Amino acid sequence: MKKYLVFGALLILLFSLVIASTYPLTLVDDAGHVVTFESQPERVVDAAPSVTDFLLKLGYADKIVGVTKYDSYTKAENIGLLYPLNLEKIVSLKPDVVFIFGGFQLSQYEKLKRLSIRTFVLNAKNLDGVYRDIMDVSTIMGNPEKGHKLVESLRSKVMKIADAAYKVPISKRPRVFYGSASKQIWTAGMGSFLNEIISLAGGVNIAGNYAGPNGWLPVSPEFVVSQDPDIILVPYYTPNGGKAAVKAFSEYPAFKNLRAVKEGHVYAINGNIASQPNTKLVGLLEQLYNIFSKKW
Repeated sequence: MKKYLVFGALLILLFSLVIASTYPLTLVDDAGHVVTFESQPERVVDAAPSVTDFLLKLGYADKIVGVTKYDSYTKAENIGLLYPLNLEKIVSLKPDVVFIFGGFQLSQYEKLKRLSIRTFVLNAKNLDGVYRDIMDVSTIMGNPEKGHKLVESLRSKVMKIADAAYKVPISKRPRVFYGSASKQIWTAGMGSFLNEIISLAGGVNIAGNYAGPNGWLPVSPEFVVSQDPDIILVPYYTPNGGKAAVKAFSEYPAFKNLRAVKEGHVYAINGNIASQPNTKLVGLLEQLYNIFSKKW
């Protein structure tokens, strides 16, 4: 925890020294690409819904000219799927930069590059990565100070919760599982931002010792039954879909005898928030802290 605090403080101090961006500007994205910006972007295509959150919080909604069909922001042109990207549509919007995330979208980087479209990959894997990506976006858009203020505000909220949870002994922390009921369940493991959130909120992720791509991996119902967690977090993706998600998990034949099901500790979590590394993770952290504290 002390290392986390020190690193975060140094990060903020470093960025607080920068007030305004100077162009040309060269940054390294989360995929290791060196990207140069000759001037402040005026037209942004955001193919990563998580990045839209940064742009809106930083006050750059007016710069967004394109988003995917899966984005909650609807005041820009719909460019279609997350993958494959509609390159023709993107070209027609004449963007100064396209933001994408890693994983399955990463292969689109070279295609965009061949079309001479400046592209920047943002793929945070933990809260420090979210803070860094906020600073990258604010720097690219010309005002690092906006990013510094946002990061400072988020860190303050995170550390207030984390400090409270840190005092809870490991033996009293609830064992937690995140996932939907199916034959193959994708869950958050070692190296994922959700695993970090669960830990900071005072829980112990039963899949936290297992790794996978970006920290996510599939497990079987048998694994969940063998671990018999104290708390189940079930994702939902549609408005008012929480009750249905909890019901589906609780009535799944393999899970009827789980302790969490019998004791009523199955909770619905917005899967759109839990699967996107952006500022909304802080609200999720607070939600999980309130859930976990019922078991202390």
